[in-house]
Amino acid sequence: MRKILGLITLLIGLFFVYVLNTQQKIGDKPIPPLGKLLNPYSGVWQNSEDSSDYEDFNLKCTHVKEEVKIIFDDRMVPHIYAQNLQDAMFAQGYVEAYHRLFQMDISTRSPDGRLSEILGENLLDYDKKQRRLGLSYAADNAVKGWNKFPEELKNVDAYSAGVNHFISNLKPKDYPMEYKLLDFEPSEWTNRHCALLLKAMTQTLAGYEEDIEMSNALKLFGEEDFQIIYPDRNPKDIPVIQGSYPKNSTLTSDQIIPNSFISSIQRPRSPEGVGSNNWAISGRKSATGKPILANDPHLSLSLPSVWYEIAITTPNFSAQGVTLLGMPGIMIGFNENIAWGETNVGHDVMDYHTIKWANQEKTKYYLDSNLVEAKLKIESYEVKGLGTVYDTVRYTYWGPIVEDESNLALRWIAHDPSPTPDFMTFINGMTCENYDEYLAATATFHAPAQNFIYADNKGEIGLRINGNLPIKDYKQGVGISSGDSKANGWKGIIPRDKTPQDRNPERGFVTSCNQYSAGPDYPYYYNGNFEPYRGRMANRLLEAKDTLDIDYFKAMQNSTYSILAEEALGVMLPLLDSLSIAHPHAKGLLQWDRNYTANSTDAVRFDRWFKHFHEMLWDEVYTDKTGISLPEPDMWVTVNMIQLNASNKFYDVLSTPEVENLSYLVNRSFKYMLDPDPAPLSQVKNAQILHLTRLPAFSETDLALGGTKYSLNAMQQTFGPSWRMIVALGDTPEAYGTYPGGQSGNPASPFYKNRISTWANGEYDRLVLAPKAKDISKSLFTVTINHEE
Repeated sequence: MRKILGLITLLIGLFFVYVLNTQQKIGDKPIPPLGKLLNPYSGVWQNSEDSSDYEDFNLKCTHVKEEVKIIFDDRMVPHIYAQNLQDAMFAQGYVEAYHRLFQMDISTRSPDGRLSEILGENLLDYDKKQRRLGLSYAADNAVKGWNKFPEELKNVDAYSAGVNHFISNLKPKDYPMEYKLLDFEPSEWTNRHCALLLKAMTQTLAGYEEDIEMSNALKLFGEEDFQIIYPDRNPKDIPVIQGSYPKNSTLTSDQIIPNSFISSIQRPRSPEGVGSNNWAISGRKSATGKPILANDPHLSLSLPSVWYEIAITTPNFSAQGVTLLGMPGIMIGFNENIAWGETNVGHDVMDYHTIKWANQEKTKYYLDSNLVEAKLKIESYEVKGLGTVYDTVRYTYWGPIVEDESNLALRWIAHDPSPTPDFMTFINGMTCENYDEYLAATATFHAPAQNFIYADNKGEIGLRINGNLPIKDYKQGVGISSGDSKANGWKGIIPRDKTPQDRNPERGFVTSCNQYSAGPDYPYYYNGNFEPYRGRMANRLLEAKDTLDIDYFKAMQNSTYSILAEEALGVMLPLLDSLSIAHPHAKGLLQWDRNYTANSTDAVRFDRWFKHFHEMLWDEVYTDKTGISLPEPDMWVTVNMIQLNASNKFYDVLSTPEVENLSYLVNRSFKYMLDPDPAPLSQVKNAQILHLTRLPAFSETDLALGGTKYSLNAMQQTFGPSWRMIVALGDTPEAYGTYPGGQSGNPASPFYKNRISTWANGEYDRLVLAPKAKDISKSLFTVTINHEE
């Protein structure tokens, strides 16, 4: 009996050992192996962190040529001091992995279609869509292009070596917490991972199109009404680059009207709200007599933050700013002589073409009256808990077939091999001393096209639309194009010296806020997604005073004023009848200052009123009964229409026998905002900064923030200003910056989200450039890296 009891006890013990060390499920939700997770020697307890953990340490490796010192200041910003550029890139790779390894890992799995490897079957469809968009294919093409520049590529090699040096010295107990929660291990970092990060950025910033929806709208409404509902551009827009150009008379229309409505396809696209602001003033408008530059990119807010602050010094330069995790160099920042930044251009570089298949198997198609074989690529997915899953993607002359049933091939700038060493853009850019050097250094940039802004302590300012932009026929890319002829494709790439740019303009400033790149007379046709109000607001504020300073720039970046509300209410309030205008809500809107402050209820009321009015006006779109996919009319189209047209056929509500007018729409939609009484804007917005795993315990969900996507402070629920920077150039740069997060990716670190309150309050940290180690006033610890034979 004792033997039997002993055997039973042993089996029970083995059972619990097995259960606690393998992944289990609660319902359909997987949970990590609790034994591993809670192990006091190797589990999450080992990830706790406090000031006692910050001690100096030394490393030896074969990858550095000379001694490198990394001093972490009291804000946990690493200051890298290296004797050459490649050693500096090694150190950058090391410190980014040191603080953000899981983030770098997950951020490359997403474009590579490999999330289901660690998160299971629920992510398989997403992975398939990513592969079918050709992001993995695009990264492979990028690396092929990079390999043509072996000397420059040594810098990326060094960066990857730095990441891998950190990984190779990790023990399971040292793994970042998320690896333990999800039960997987870090893997080797390669240059292809850097390419994947660049392609992920291209998807976020240049992955938006409405080809299917626009084609459907053209067929449904006809060309005349289509131009009213979806006009080419906003006549009130102030373009990034102002000036006149010789008219190009060779443009022709390539737009096609489909024979039947096209079903929408499921494709991951750039989220709404992605954008940025930047501006720079010359010395004649500056209180200091030297240029001041500001930049604040608007992206999806996450924990850890998308940005990582860093300083890099070699004998040739000393620079500070933020990096995009996984790409070497400083993307937005400053050095002893210059400051730089970027905003998104927004041109449409993503076009769909219809494929005419020659057989039922869809392996052959017609192109220029020839029969062409499609290339079949077998994609495999190692799905956690499921095993290997296969999918076949068809590639055509234009690009991949995103969805087999659609017969639509994708032509996307992201797929093109890199014609230049674009990975050097932010490495070389941070070393420059003047504008000519900066223009040459950043000319390598490929995609996604950005508005590169610049200022220096010699007094120069400039802005260039920078990146590869296709030469298109008129209207090409607004809708679906035929894929049966190569003549329907892009006609090349706009020469870099022909992209809109400005240098030391007479007005004393340059600015870009995702508006149109150039005026309507620009000789190259372009379409895309452009912001209608922030650019106008930036221009208004920059012109408002003769002399501006850093505090004025801070107020600009935090401005919640809405020109949309100003213009819409200017028409709508006077049209209210006597009963409505006497209502307390109307009186409140009359007195409202058009600022979307966190505690404003008037902002919420206006949004509610205008939304209902907008949808009533465009009932032809919002109440369409055919079930087809249509684009939503832009808000600026509504505002412009009611300002300019007292009567219009679109004011009529189709569902009623009467013929309604503008006054009717205004008064009828006003009723929708009367009940219930709204909560303050911050509660309605419910701003959140979520951890990459979406775990609430690792997220920040208690934020009382104002702003709207149409104000310079373009805060939405999960999108907003991801990094605010202001630099006053001079003998020594005076710089300020802030972002919502912290330097560490470890949720148990005091530096995980310690910067959020500063950012949320509209405040800034002083960014002190330290060309010499002794210039750092306070430090936490130092890492010394020496060469090992």
